[in-house]
Amino acid sequence: ADVVTAGPVMLGPGVGPVAIGPLWYESAWKDEKGYQRPVELATVRLRNMVEVLSHWDGYVTNPSQIARRGATFIFEPTGQAAYEYRHRGVLTFSESMSRPLAFLAPYIGEERARNPLGLGDTGGR
Repeated sequence: ADVVTAGPVMLGPGVGPVAIGPLWYESAWKDEKGYQRPVELATVRLRNMVEVLSHWDGYVTNPSQIARRGATFIFEPTGQAAYEYRHRGVLTFSESMSRPLAFLAPYIGEERARNPLGLGDTGGR
């Protein structure tokens, strides 16, 4: 893993240690697999958003049916719900937000559902 340096800030390798000038710390989760720093997570979310917006007509066949936020549905060709997850919040759309597409494993396979963008780490669950 690379070390990233920006002015007096040094991150890495991986998720730690972090140094800001003479101060430094190591994250409690430094040895965990599948963890992403906020900027990395934001990049993944941005890629997902670009994917959805680029193929909007394929994902949304009837825009009048988009009335719920914080939910995910998969429908069979018959219109019957094959999967649904509902959350009262706005930004939660999966039971496992650390691996938000895990629910797709029966449809696209375990490995792809855990790592849809082909990132280097697939260790977390």
